[in-house]
Amino acid sequence: MKEEEKKEKKTKQSRGSLILWGVLFFILLSPLLFSGVKAWKGPALFNVETPHLSIEALTLRNVLEGQFQDLFEKNCKRGVAFSNYWVRAHNELLFRFFQKSKTYKLVLGENNYFYEEIYITEYLGHNFVGDSVMQKRIQHLAFLQKLLLDQYQIYLIPVIEPGKASFNPDPIPDHFHPHIKGNSNYESFVEHATREQISFLDLNRYFKDLRPTAPHPLYSQYGIHWSSYGMWIAADTLTHYLEATCHIKLPELYFRGDSVSTTNRDLDFDLEPPMNLLFPLPMQPIYFPIVEIIADSLSVKPKVLTIGDSYYWSMFNNGYVEQVFSENPFWYYYHTIWPDIWNWNVTVDTSQLKNNILHHQIILLMITDANLYRLGWGFIEDAIEKLAPDYPLDPEVLFLNRFLANADQYHLSLKEAIRQQKTFEEIIRTKYKEKE
Repeated sequence: MKEEEKKEKKTKQSRGSLILWGVLFFILLSPLLFSGVKAWKGPALFNVETPHLSIEALTLRNVLEGQFQDLFEKNCKRGVAFSNYWVRAHNELLFRFFQKSKTYKLVLGENNYFYEEIYITEYLGHNFVGDSVMQKRIQHLAFLQKLLLDQYQIYLIPVIEPGKASFNPDPIPDHFHPHIKGNSNYESFVEHATREQISFLDLNRYFKDLRPTAPHPLYSQYGIHWSSYGMWIAADTLTHYLEATCHIKLPELYFRGDSVSTTNRDLDFDLEPPMNLLFPLPMQPIYFPIVEIIADSLSVKPKVLTIGDSYYWSMFNNGYVEQVFSENPFWYYYHTIWPDIWNWNVTVDTSQLKNNILHHQIILLMITDANLYRLGWGFIEDAIEKLAPDYPLDPEVLFLNRFLANADQYHLSLKEAIRQQKTFEEIIRTKYKEKE
């Protein structure tokens, strides 16, 4: 009897082991078994494209150079079931336990205060082009601003948008050595623009002054750009500045109250989606102003051309532009024309630059402090060339417009400055001399 009980017990143990091993193998093989089921990949990853593998890629040259193998491997990885969950789980582990992120350009400051690296680079002066170059750029800007106003009654207004690092430098991580700060492009711009008596709106300074008394955050913890509240403060300030400078009355902005949300929306969490986490970040209450824009019988809506960066998107998307201006083409980085921002074939036609300029009453140059190393993105010099072809443009500025427009060359120069223990100014000056 005991022998039979032992055999039965052993049989049960064997069955249990088989079931256990079967479940284990099923779990291990399930990513491969269900690879054809797209729904089982998990929530789509933000800003991650699945490599397209086609028979045309199978060429002798691609095989010999290893390109086809790389493409095949990436395609297989992205096609595995649950692959998006694995990526998100890996990112979650890095962020929650090690306070790290592989998100492009994201810097995790103290207490998970998010930065984009370029704003820290500008604040610390690591990409300072030098007083000499900035002075020449400002002289070009001063000439164009005076030329447009005196001859065509067109107002050219630079607007310096704030940068998150200069707005709140305290949480910058120690490995950036925030206590070692050099001269910045913003500081040089303000100095030379003031000396040349250029009319400009400094929202960077205004936001820093407003920070201690602002009733709501001007920047959110997880955003790159100003918060929704900060955007409307900037829009209201810009409206009054245009009225005072251009001697016109624009439609009035009325703040009717605030709505409060902890939902991931708009500008205030724009760095969270690229992190591709498994679980959402803890949301803090964010204030979204309720704004009414009213035009009376004395209000005018001017034709405005804007050359700007991503900060201006929010003014477009929240209805400010269409209610205050009659026309407002937006030339993103003086390259792509809004609203076809994702259609890279719709670009600025410089052959029609003069006609486009003269068609408008106001030209806004909206630029954050982090982009001042490329002040105007070439627009200023191109406009002078079209409107005053005899004006002697500085050759070094023209060279830097082309050189710094290439992101790879810019980042290589930053790395070269660190490697050679030189300033960014010295590196780009050497590049210019080599091209002479």
